Amino acid sequence: MKYINQLEHRDIPYEHNLDHGGVPEEKRNVAAAGCGPSCLCMMVDALTLSTYELTDCLKLSNEVGANREIGTSLKILGPVVAEKFNLNYGETSDLNELKAHLAKGGLAIANSGGDREGYTGVFTHGGHYILVVSADDNEACILDPSYKEGKYEEPGRDGKARAVDGFVYCSLKVLAEDCANRTPSYYLFSSHSEARQPGNGKAVPLELPRIYAKMQIIASDRAGLRKVPGRMHP
Repeated sequence: MKYINQLEHRDIPYEHNLDHGGVPEEKRNVAAAGCGPSCLCMMVDALTLSTYELTDCLKLSNEVGANREIGTSLKILGPVVAEKFNLNYGETSDLNELKAHLAKGGLAIANSGGDREGYTGVFTHGGHYILVVSADDNEACILDPSYKEGKYEEPGRDGKARAVDGFVYCSLKVLAEDCANRTPSYYLFSSHSEARQPGNGKAVPLELPRIYAKMQIIASDRAGLRKVPGRMHP
C-alpha cells in the first residue's frame, strides 16, 4: 500500500492560512502542513485503481480554497477529492459509525486535535490528520503521515500507540479521545462497489485483493525482483 511521510517532503511548497497572511516561511511546506493531502493521496491509492500525486492534491487544495486557514480543511477538500475519484464521502464523530464504516471496507481520515488542558495529544500536539485503515472491537490500524521513530514514546503518549512494520496501532478509546475536540472527528470514504474486504474483523493492515494488485513488483535487476520504493508490502 502506498505510504506518504510528509516529513520527507520539506522541499515541496504548500501555502496555507492565506486568509490570515500566511505562515512563516519554514512552515510553508508539506512537512509542516501536508498531512491532509498526504492522507487523501494514500486513501485514493487504496480505494481506487488510480494514483493521486501529492503535488496534484496540493494544487487542488489551493484551487478550491481548502488552504485558507492553517493546514487543510477536509470539509472542503474531502468531498471534492471523493467526487473526482467517484467515491462516497461522509462525516461522523460517532465511534460506532466509524467502526461500521471500516467493517464495510471504507477508510477514514481521523481529525486529531492535539494537546488540551489535562491531555497530551497522541498523534499531534497541535492538529493532524491520520488515515484509519481498519479496526476490530478494540484497536484501530493507522497510517500516520508524520510518523518518526520515538514519536509515541514521549511523556503522555508512551504506551498509547505502537508502530509495527510501518502501521500504527492504538485502542479505539485512544483514537476517540484524541479526536474528541474536533468536529467532525472522522471523514469517511468508500468505493461505490465496496470491493475492499475487511480483515475478518481484525485491526490488520489492508488485506485487500484490489490493493495487493496495485502493489506492483517492478523490473528485476541482477538480484531479482524488487519492490516499489515508497509502498508498503505485506
